Parts: sequence; structure tokens; C-alpha cells
Amino acid sequence: MFSGQISRIHRACLFLLTLVFALGVAGSAEAARRKKKDDKDAGKSFTVSEQMYKKLTKVHEALEADQYPEAAVLLKELEKRAQRLNPYERALVYQMLGLSQAGQERYEAALVYFEKCLVDDALPHGAIVSTRYTIAQLYMATDQFEEAVVALEKWLKEVEKPNSNAYYLLAAAYYQLDRIDQAIGPAETAIKLAKKPKPPWLQLLVGLYYETKQYPKAVGPLETLIMIDPKKAYWTQLSSLYAHLEQEGKSLAVMQLAYAQDYLTKNNDLRALAQLFLYHSLPYRAGLVLEKAGKDELIDEDAAYWEMLANSWLLAREMDRAFGPLQTGAKISEEGNLYARLGQLFLEREEWAKAADALKSAIEKGGLNDDATTHLLLAISFYHQEQYQNAIRNLKVARSSESEPIRKSANQWLVLVDRDAEALREARAEEALRAEEALRAEEALRAEEALRAEEASQTEEAPQAEQVLQPEQVAQPEGAPQVEHVSQTAQAP
Repeated sequence: MFSGQISRIHRACLFLLTLVFALGVAGSAEAARRKKKDDKDAGKSFTVSEQMYKKLTKVHEALEADQYPEAAVLLKELEKRAQRLNPYERALVYQMLGLSQAGQERYEAALVYFEKCLVDDALPHGAIVSTRYTIAQLYMATDQFEEAVVALEKWLKEVEKPNSNAYYLLAAAYYQLDRIDQAIGPAETAIKLAKKPKPPWLQLLVGLYYETKQYPKAVGPLETLIMIDPKKAYWTQLSSLYAHLEQEGKSLAVMQLAYAQDYLTKNNDLRALAQLFLYHSLPYRAGLVLEKAGKDELIDEDAAYWEMLANSWLLAREMDRAFGPLQTGAKISEEGNLYARLGQLFLEREEWAKAADALKSAIEKGGLNDDATTHLLLAISFYHQEQYQNAIRNLKVARSSESEPIRKSANQWLVLVDRDAEALREARAEEALRAEEALRAEEALRAEEALRAEEASQTEEAPQAEQVLQPEQVAQPEGAPQVEHVSQTAQAP
């Protein structure tokens, strides 16, 4: 977080150090005039011996090349002789030791050396101010937030034009100390001073506004975040913020823009968008979003998903598209409510048998939001199939409902079912009687026809029998022998 800032301070201090060396070695009147231009440096001597200048230059070159081991060897030698150096030279050595340690991310050790370089107040005022800012940064890097606040507040009082980064660090330090109210001011100032605010700064300010429930103020930073760094998280957060502020139209608009740019690829985000469409009476769009999310495998296809998809199509009057999701959801749901809804749809289409099957499944699964209504609907489906006893059993259950309208409806249906059941019984009894009478009439007719047939048969056989019994009456051919017994003539062809 702070290594980049320390690197920049490092380079700035080395540049300043090089300039001071030049002034110190030259010793010219112009140099002296420039050194004492700042009244805060009055009375200070910024001289560096030529030998010390050469050694420090070697250190400077090693640090510039990130050759920290070489620089360490040179600096350790100088550190041993620190007490024999003049205050300014000693401060420079400690400052370079601090820079060396900071460059290697040894921040605790760097802090010790930077604080030492300020002990004698021997550095130019500008260098002192820069070093104090570096110390504040190091306090932040080592989680010493109380010390960072003190150092930054002191530094801000010493500089004429504080930079925006310093205010951000101060806000971050206050935030880490849970001093939220004190963090807001520096965070706002940091963003005002910055030509192009950094995303972390805006994130911090948004978080501070949320912490203090200043939700309207959070809108501006969030919108800026989206413009400079359009991440999905910012879109969804802004949409939620608008919803919290009861600006539902803007909430939906933000989510639509995010969806159009393919930022919404997570289960919860896609469900939230579908819910917003449903809230704004745009069920067809909700259905399209959910259906596509399912095909792309971006959403959990649980019972709630199938129910939302079915509801979207039902509200959009896409009835045929609703049945599939309802049936799928009903099968995987642990409760029977989706089966109950499916049964209701079948009732509306007057598909009584399918309605009864779905409603029975709903009751078997249990966990119904309205058990009595489900029994009432099942009774109606049985009624239309003339299964009156099944209808009556379910109506008696519905009649025990705590809801007065359901009880009243169940009682009305019971009267109707009892009446129609009795009418059906009477009709069936009358039909059975008519059937029995018809059967008897048919049997009598058959008996009569059989008798007639028998009589007719007897009538046809009577003359033939007479010829057999009285053969003498039959004319015989002339000269034929007299036959006394001709019983076999009945068998003649």
C-alpha cells in the first residue's frame, strides 16, 4: 500500500540530498544566500566535507541502483563515526540509513533512523517536513495508527499546500482507529484536492458514509467510481443504494446497464435483477433474464428459481411457458406449494384429472402455506369428475379452515356436492330400474319368440309324421310290392 509512496519519497530525498551536497561543497555566496532564504533555516549550517560528500555520493549511487548490500556496508561505516560528524552530516547519514531500510521494506528499522535524523534539527526545513511525512507513512505501514495521526496532523500544519494523498492517509488512520466521524473530513478533502481521485479513496469515503448512515452522500462517490473504474461490485452497490433511498427507477436502470455490459454473472445479482423487473411490473423481461441465466448455467436452478421463472411467465400471460418450470420446481421442492399452484393452473384449464393429481401430490408433500385451500381445490377437481365421496372428504377438511371465506366456500360446495350426489344416486337408481325393466322385457320377448319358434316347428313337422304313419294312403306305382312297415321313410332324403 505504501511502498510506492515510499519509493517516490526516496527519490525526492535523494534529489534534495544531491542538491544540498552541491551547495555545501561550493560554499559560494550565492549558495549561502539560497540556504538562508527560508527564515526557518536561519542559524543552521549545511556544510558537508568533500570526503563525506564523496562517501555519501557512493551511497546515493548504490541506493539509486537498488544495491542495498553495498550501500549498507558504506552506511554502517559512516554510522560508526556518526558522533564525530557535524550535526548536518550526521542527519544525512541517518536519513540515508532510513532510506536504505525503507527501500528494503524494513519499516521498523527505517522509522528509528528517520527519527534520529530529526533529533538535532540540522536538516533544512523542507527536508525535515518531507522526513516527517515519510515517518507518518511508515507508521501507517507498521499499523501504528495513533502515531500516524499525530505525525500527519503535525505535518499538515507545517506545509502550505498539503497534498491529497496526505489527507487520504489521515482519513485511513482515523478509520483504522474506528474514529469514523473524524475520518470523513480528511477523506472528503483528499477527493476535492485530487485531479483524478483514486478508487481506494472513493471506496473509503463511500464506506464512511455508509458507516454513518449518510446514504444520500454516498451516491456521488459511487457514481464517480463507476466512471473511472466500472467494476461489477460498484454497479450492484449503486443499485442497492438507490433502492435503499427508494429511487427504484434508478436502481433498475443501473442494474440494466450492468446487465447489458455482462457485469451480472452471479446467482444473486441475476435474481436481484429479475426481482426488480417483477417489482416494476415487467415480468416478461424477468422471465427472459431468468431463462437465459438458466441456459448459461449462471444461476442455481433450485425450487425458488423455478418458482420465480414460472411466476414471471404467468404474470406475463405466457401460460404455456409456465407449466414446465412449475412442474420441475414442484418435483425438487421439499414442500408442496408448487404442486398446489400447478393444480390451480390445471383447474383453470378444466383439466380435472391432472389438477387432482397435482393437488394430491401437494398434500402428500406437506408444508403448504394454505392446506385448507388446497383441499378445497382438490374437492372441486373431484366434483367435476363426479367423485363425490372424495370431494366430500376434502370439503370437510377445508371446512375446518381458520379462514371464514374458505369455510363459507367449503359449506356452499358441500351443499352442491350433496345435492348432485343425491341426484346422481337417484339417476343411477332410476337408470338401474329402467335397465332391469328393459332386461326383463327383453327376456320376456326372447321367451315369447322361443315359444313361437317351437310352435312353428311343431306345425311344420305334423303333416310329415302323418305320411309316415299312414303309408297306405300314399299312391304306389303299379305292380310295386305292398310294404307293411315304412318307418325308415322318415330318413329318406
